[in-house]
Amino acid sequence: MWHIGIDLHRKTVVIAGVNDSGEAFDPVTISCREEQKIIKTFKKFTPFRAVVEASATYRWFYNLLSPLGTVLLAHPLKLRAMIQRRSKTDKIDAMLLAQLLRIDQVPLSYIPSERYQYIREVTRYRVRMGRDRSQLKVAVQSLLARNNRYAPYRDTCGVRGRKWLSGQDFGLSDNYVRDDLIERLHFIDMQIDALDERIEELKEEYPELSSILDIHGMGVYTGLLIVGELGDVERFRSARQVGAYAGLTARVNQSGGHCYHGHITKQGSSWLRWALVKVAMKVIRRDQKLANFHKRIRKRSSAKIARVAVARKLAGICWKRLRSWHRRNAG
Repeated sequence: MWHIGIDLHRKTVVIAGVNDSGEAFDPVTISCREEQKIIKTFKKFTPFRAVVEASATYRWFYNLLSPLGTVLLAHPLKLRAMIQRRSKTDKIDAMLLAQLLRIDQVPLSYIPSERYQYIREVTRYRVRMGRDRSQLKVAVQSLLARNNRYAPYRDTCGVRGRKWLSGQDFGLSDNYVRDDLIERLHFIDMQIDALDERIEELKEEYPELSSILDIHGMGVYTGLLIVGELGDVERFRSARQVGAYAGLTARVNQSGGHCYHGHITKQGSSWLRWALVKVAMKVIRRDQKLANFHKRIRKRSSAKIARVAVARKLAGICWKRLRSWHRRNAG
């Protein structure tokens, strides 16, 4: 059995390997565009186990190699915490991964199935589009501020607000900026509406969504985002693990008789954390238990900390509901 370490970059991939007896082959560097050459290289070392560090671009490589052998994903933060070295090169990184894989010491990361990966990509793209629209609205407010204008409507970028904005004279250069912003807002609104329709259709393909939709403030879009980010709910053993995965648990620094709890870690899925905090701001208006919990935390700390605490509770609630749904419908 060959154990292969992969150092993946945007344009190149470095491959190094070692077998059970300790025999290694010289690391090779291949362009990411040469997919057939990558496949041919790995076929020389079948059967194999390969490991690649988690990154934003690992998925295409995983899909390329998984039909040929076992492909694992290494957790980058845990990996760096394990390793201290004086020199760093791509070839050393790849061989180090191979050696760690050989002795089963690679800290592994979760690889979602195609089903969950698809909904992750769709909902994350929807989040990005919403953020782009927010930036355009900020640009509109900036345009008004530098011209000392005040819109007569609460929503400057609404239908009436845009009509009023079109009739204002800001001068030659800013009139061009105004027209461009209005056009871009109109275009991104159409894109978001089309994507929202697609997300609404996906509700039928993810029936487990029904288990969390009755939570106040939880829509189809945020619900699918949570379903996609959690993925296989059976991989979590407790609600606390789910909170930690969302980066909503506190940092702990303990030494001797002293124990300090700091700010939340923010390690894990930032998308899941964003969705849970968003729902937390609304759920306390209707859910009496969570509202009382929010008040208790708010009395001794800030509103922000109380909101994050509710989001952490919500993480466990969503996980328990989804796990119960899967267990009821198993088989």
